[in-house]
Amino acid sequence: MKETTQVFLRREKGRSFAGSVYGILLLVTLVPAAAALATGAAWSPLVKVQALLISTGLAVAVYRAATAKSFSLSWSVFWLWTYLFMGLAQLYQLAFNTFPWNGQFTEDTILTAQLILILGCAVVYATAGLVTRRNQASEYSSIGREKSRGHAPARRALVIVLASYCAISATFIALMGASLFQGRSVFQQQLLANVDIPGAGTLFFVSTAGAIVVPAVGIVCRRNGVDLPTFLLVFSAVLGFIVTNPLTGSRFFAGSFMVAMLAALLVRQPILRLMPAGIGGVLITLFPSLDLLRGDGTGAARVGFVLPREALTTFDFDAFEMLLREVTVAGHIPAGLPTQVDLLVAPFARWIPVLSDLVHGNASGPVVAELTGMSYTNVSMPLWGEAHLVGGFLGVAIAFAALGVLLGTIRRPVVIPAADRASATRLMIDAPVAALLFIVLRGSLYEVLGYLLLTIALAVVVWGAGRPWSNSATPISHHANTPNHQRARTIAFYLPQFHAIPENDEWWGKGFTEWVNVGRATPQFEGHDHPRQPSELGHYDLGDGKVMHAQAELAGQFDVDAFCFYFYWFGGKRLLEKPLDAYLATGPDFPFCISWANESWTRRWDGKEDESLIAQEYSSTAAEDVFDAFLPYLNDARYLRVDGAAVILVHRADHLPDHADYADTWRRLAEEHGVGPIHLVAVETNAGISPGAVGFDALCEFPPVGSNTLSAAKLLPVRGLNSAFAGRLMSYPRLVRAFTSRRPPSFIRYRGVTPSWDNTARRREAATTYVDASPFHYHRWLTHARAYEQHVRGANGLVFVNAWNEWAEGAYLEPDETNGRGYLEATRIVQDKEILRPPKSRTGLASLPWARSLFLAAAGSLLKLGRRVRRRLDSQRSRTPSNGRAKQPS
Repeated sequence: MKETTQVFLRREKGRSFAGSVYGILLLVTLVPAAAALATGAAWSPLVKVQALLISTGLAVAVYRAATAKSFSLSWSVFWLWTYLFMGLAQLYQLAFNTFPWNGQFTEDTILTAQLILILGCAVVYATAGLVTRRNQASEYSSIGREKSRGHAPARRALVIVLASYCAISATFIALMGASLFQGRSVFQQQLLANVDIPGAGTLFFVSTAGAIVVPAVGIVCRRNGVDLPTFLLVFSAVLGFIVTNPLTGSRFFAGSFMVAMLAALLVRQPILRLMPAGIGGVLITLFPSLDLLRGDGTGAARVGFVLPREALTTFDFDAFEMLLREVTVAGHIPAGLPTQVDLLVAPFARWIPVLSDLVHGNASGPVVAELTGMSYTNVSMPLWGEAHLVGGFLGVAIAFAALGVLLGTIRRPVVIPAADRASATRLMIDAPVAALLFIVLRGSLYEVLGYLLLTIALAVVVWGAGRPWSNSATPISHHANTPNHQRARTIAFYLPQFHAIPENDEWWGKGFTEWVNVGRATPQFEGHDHPRQPSELGHYDLGDGKVMHAQAELAGQFDVDAFCFYFYWFGGKRLLEKPLDAYLATGPDFPFCISWANESWTRRWDGKEDESLIAQEYSSTAAEDVFDAFLPYLNDARYLRVDGAAVILVHRADHLPDHADYADTWRRLAEEHGVGPIHLVAVETNAGISPGAVGFDALCEFPPVGSNTLSAAKLLPVRGLNSAFAGRLMSYPRLVRAFTSRRPPSFIRYRGVTPSWDNTARRREAATTYVDASPFHYHRWLTHARAYEQHVRGANGLVFVNAWNEWAEGAYLEPDETNGRGYLEATRIVQDKEILRPPKSRTGLASLPWARSLFLAAAGSLLKLGRRVRRRLDSQRSRTPSNGRAKQPS
């Protein structure tokens, strides 16, 4: 724990220092540029304001990316490069009305280019954000299901890739010989001399692209636990340096190689955050003179320092002018030049040997240069111009959406420690993509698209080699390797309504128990399992003391650690108390706790919602009175405790008047009566409840409460649906996904699981039924919940299962005639046999009841959204500090 805390503090210091560095960099570059534009050339206010807004927005994006909790080099590089090439350069070039290639442009052209910039950046931001959120949900939902086959398959794939690259690049070096070190002109002459050699072009591509991609990927994977041979990594890096060394004439390929290598070596290190800032500083001060290293006398005379205002108007920062030139010719390409289709296909087809000759020369740069009279011909436009030339504004949106997907996929989401598994897959291409973005954004997509595709292909190969391909096998539970006294505990809610009481006799008929509801349930669609039939425990009566001993034995055998009994107390009157009292007196040696079910009883089972049977009322002494009823149980040696504190659940904590007074009173009384500390847990029976707001310590999930929405709806109709059905058809697998992908809150929220949910026995045609529930899906959910609690809270973690014996709501672990002990077997931590995925239910025809079910789910979604908005508005209005005792997750 101490080591983890030190790492966290070191990372936070790194973020803070990076924030200072980027703040200074952005201020000293943006303010002078903005001042120059404000006092510079006589453009219209709209042009100037948009330029300032674009540059300021990009500066903010740079700062946010560089100081984000979860740093991504490629994400930061995208915003920094865009800020320099399209923001800062734009300000200076407009201020002096001086463009690198002496172009002259109208205000309409500039305004259009600015709109293209805004569109591209907005699409990248939105798309990457959506993908990152999806990745985050995937990270959470995969906790406890890391069914990796280990690093061995990925290692084999990488060794083959590294060895192949070394062989190919060594062959290319042998063909090029000394020309690699004799300057740009000699190097290009040798390339032309090798054109007739079969495969020479492929050798050049693989050698240069591989130099940027392969060694960097290998280094990142090694730093994340893949044991790769050191000599292969070193050899591939040396060959990559030779192939891309500056004397070959390309500062961009040489720079990309060095950026990728350095970033790979610094992966996960706080100093990596400063790398984009360092490169940016070099770009706007030294880069224009670095072509001295071409070695053939065609570059700069010497390396020298220049001011940003001078550097940003040179040809190295011509991306904005190239976009302006593209805007002037977009939609007006005459016959005889490559068409829009040609320009779209060429960047892809040129990397396919049999097609490359057919598309040779079909690049956007020469087209724009010819149509605008430009003296220097870039091979292609910056990505904004390339996309707009090919497809207009729609093309920009599509191109930057694709880029956003790539950057969002690489970008690691902000995750809790449980989900931060140092996966090499997500990080492995961050460095090479960041390196290649420089070329893509400046203006050579035609040249480097193949490099990007090679990077993605390599990541897919390594990912595919290391992932499990079986869908049917049961996930591995890391919980199994944890000693019992150190693992999170599993608590099952326990319903005591399986015995007759006078009140139920009066309200529901003589001899009523929960079994009456269960027995009269009827199927509502094909394959609907009703009435449910218990197997080995039978239709038990909790008046028989042997029953709870048998239940506890079963629960302990299958790794349920405690029961949580519903406790019914209505202003001094107890109901259904006999089983709990019998458990206290002569029950099994099995841990338990209580959950005060403080809701009024109504006739909602038969649809009479407003007819009250017994009301839950709160007198001025209710807090003391109900605690007196708790006391005998709290003092029992078997009572469940967390870190020494007795666990008390309240089903509707939000219904308690003066919530904090109840909590304070109970804590005081617990100390006075020798109970010691208590751990108050609010059951999440109402979305948005916060334990701190009611003075409690924690919250526990209570699925499926809060999920009767479109996110968990059964979207396809079931077969043979009853025409009188007026309830909800939901999807259990989608329910699992919804709960496992929840973000962790700022307070303690214990995970909850339900094996199934189907209250047909109580609600009949108005039931809510979660279709496709199975031991397989339940086991995946429970494994996730246990692993989450184990990672976050260790031995203090709790997982609540809803429920042990809620037969009338289809939520039970006890054996039945359909599944036998299937759900109990799925609860066991160490599996004796594989739990197979069940076949999907068959789809039926659309019907009015099915459409009504979807409508109810949609209404639930709108209601949930409305409540969320209202809570946020209330929170904004109040802005008062909470006096609750909610603890931070440990």
